[in-house]
Amino acid sequence: MAEVKIRDADQTLVRARQEVDYQDEWFELQPIEKKLISYSLALGIGLLIIFILVFKPF
Repeated sequence: MAEVKIRDADQTLVRARQEVDYQDEWFELQPIEKKLISYSLALGIGLLIIFILVFKPF
Protein backbone atom coordinates (compact mmCIF):
# COMPACT_ATOMS: atom_id res chain seq x y z
CA MET A 1 0.00 0.00 0.00
CA ALA A 2 2.93 2.32 0.65
CA GLU A 3 4.16 1.71 -2.90
CA VAL A 4 0.81 2.83 -4.31
CA LYS A 5 0.99 6.09 -2.38
CA ILE A 6 4.55 6.70 -3.57
CA ARG A 7 3.55 6.05 -7.20
CA ASP A 8 0.59 8.40 -6.89
CA ALA A 9 2.84 11.08 -5.40
CA ASP A 10 5.39 10.60 -8.19
CA GLN A 11 2.69 10.87 -10.86
CA THR A 12 1.33 14.01 -9.23
CA LEU A 13 4.82 15.56 -9.26
CA VAL A 14 5.35 14.63 -12.90
CA ARG A 15 2.01 16.16 -13.88
CA ALA A 16 2.78 19.32 -11.93
CA ARG A 17 6.16 19.65 -13.65
CA GLN A 18 4.58 19.14 -17.07
CA GLU A 19 2.01 21.86 -16.38
CA VAL A 20 4.72 24.28 -15.29
CA ASP A 21 6.81 23.46 -18.38
CA TYR A 22 3.76 23.93 -20.61
CA GLN A 23 3.00 27.31 -19.06
CA ASP A 24 6.59 28.46 -19.51
CA GLU A 25 6.62 27.36 -23.14
CA TRP A 26 4.21 30.04 -24.40
CA PHE A 27 4.40 33.76 -23.84
CA GLU A 28 2.98 36.91 -25.38
CA LEU A 29 4.71 38.47 -28.37
CA GLN A 30 6.35 41.80 -27.77
CA PRO A 31 5.12 44.83 -29.75
CA ILE A 32 8.25 44.92 -31.93
CA GLU A 33 7.76 41.26 -32.82
CA LYS A 34 4.15 41.90 -33.83
CA LYS A 35 5.28 44.83 -35.97
CA LEU A 36 7.98 42.76 -37.69
CA ILE A 37 5.53 39.96 -38.42
CA SER A 38 3.02 42.37 -39.94
CA TYR A 39 5.69 44.08 -42.07
CA SER A 40 6.99 40.74 -43.33
CA LEU A 41 3.51 39.50 -44.16
CA ALA A 42 2.60 42.75 -45.95
CA LEU A 43 5.85 42.73 -47.92
CA GLY A 44 5.37 39.10 -48.96
CA ILE A 45 1.80 39.61 -50.11
CA GLY A 46 2.69 42.87 -51.86
CA LEU A 47 5.57 41.29 -53.76
CA LEU A 48 3.39 38.34 -54.71
CA ILE A 49 0.80 40.69 -56.21
CA ILE A 50 3.48 42.70 -58.06
CA PHE A 51 5.07 39.56 -59.52
CA ILE A 52 1.70 38.25 -60.66
CA LEU A 53 0.90 41.57 -62.38
CA VAL A 54 4.35 41.88 -63.98
CA PHE A 55 4.74 38.33 -65.29
CA LYS A 56 1.04 37.66 -65.99
CA PRO A 57 1.18 33.85 -65.84
CA PHE A 58 -2.52 33.46 -66.69
